[in-house]
Amino acid sequence: MSKQKMMIQTALMPLYYKNFHCIMGACQDNCCDDGWRIEFDKKDYLKLKHAPKSPELQAMMEKGLFRLRGERLRDEMYAEFRVTEDGRCCFHREDGLCQLQLSCGESCLPEVCRWFPRSSRYSPMALEYSLSPACEGVLALLWDLPQGIEFLEEPLPEKKRRFYKPDNAMQARFVEIRSLCVDVLQERSLRLPQRFLLLGFLLQKLGELDWETGAGVDGWLAQGEAALHDADLAGELGKLPGNRQMFLSQNHRVMFSIIMETTGKKEAIVRQLWSAVTTLEGTGPEKVFIYNLDRYQELEEKLNGLPGLGEYFFENLMVAVAFYSMFPKLNSPDELWKSYVNLCNIYSLYRYAAVCGCAEEVSRERLFRSLVSVSREMLHNAVRQNKLRDEFFKNDSATLAHMAVLVSG
Repeated sequence: MSKQKMMIQTALMPLYYKNFHCIMGACQDNCCDDGWRIEFDKKDYLKLKHAPKSPELQAMMEKGLFRLRGERLRDEMYAEFRVTEDGRCCFHREDGLCQLQLSCGESCLPEVCRWFPRSSRYSPMALEYSLSPACEGVLALLWDLPQGIEFLEEPLPEKKRRFYKPDNAMQARFVEIRSLCVDVLQERSLRLPQRFLLLGFLLQKLGELDWETGAGVDGWLAQGEAALHDADLAGELGKLPGNRQMFLSQNHRVMFSIIMETTGKKEAIVRQLWSAVTTLEGTGPEKVFIYNLDRYQELEEKLNGLPGLGEYFFENLMVAVAFYSMFPKLNSPDELWKSYVNLCNIYSLYRYAAVCGCAEEVSRERLFRSLVSVSREMLHNAVRQNKLRDEFFKNDSATLAHMAVLVSG
């Protein structure tokens, strides 16, 4: 299999990408009010310094715009906006609007402010434009796509084209492998948990092939296409045992780790989700966590009864996550399986958060708030994401059978 350089000549994005716009003050959890550090490069800093300003805005700028110094100078970041003790950007007004944008226009904002929740990265197939589901506006777009996600491919301008040299034969076949993975996630003849298990079954087979030569990839692709319509295989995968107690225990640990590492409003939201089906009983060293299985089932039934909610929404959500994270990782068979375990872990946490959010309120708005909260604490925290994923491997639980527990909860 050739590993020669390939020219990336196209842009790829979900069709809904171009429909995104910030909902500003209508957002329940504005990204300008979430405690994130707002850092940017020297070019953005100088643009802010030289922009025409009213005396009032100049005074705000003097209090809120700071150069990074010493160890904080990293990754080409040069300056930052001050964030208040409650996590609010100094330019974020009470009505949810940005004083800097209102005064100087959107073009004056640093790229980080103009770009979120967008992302653009080169994959082995294209310059990919995606949207993070850590934004309520993105979830609204996914909600309004009952027919599923389609993708748009466009030619790249000459200045954005670049060469890509694959490290192995699988990376050279990224286009076809990624397409099959998306097809599996969107196969509606199967329930979503079954799709995850079929995906895991196929990726195990892919990991067993010769990654140096790529021998067998064509056969694997054909096997995958056939498996999409194999009722017997779907039935066998459906027999992999679930375990609601283990499902709750795993997601409890994930949510508890987030609680211990966050503060303020973010901690309060996550704690509400965590406490919906979990209680702490006993004192001192005798303390134990109790999971209320009946309560979880009651809340799950409430979620399933939410008007307008269909399995297609969670399908869209996971296709969006897979595309955003450039799944599957084809660096090596180990990295391939790690990316699958990570995807299952994220889906499991989404289901848990969606169900537990019903303890406060059963509504689309509450669902979105729950999903935004866990997205920001997982998708935008690579250290936590990798740590939680690696725990499966340390505990010998990164198996397809354990993934069945995660995705069937």
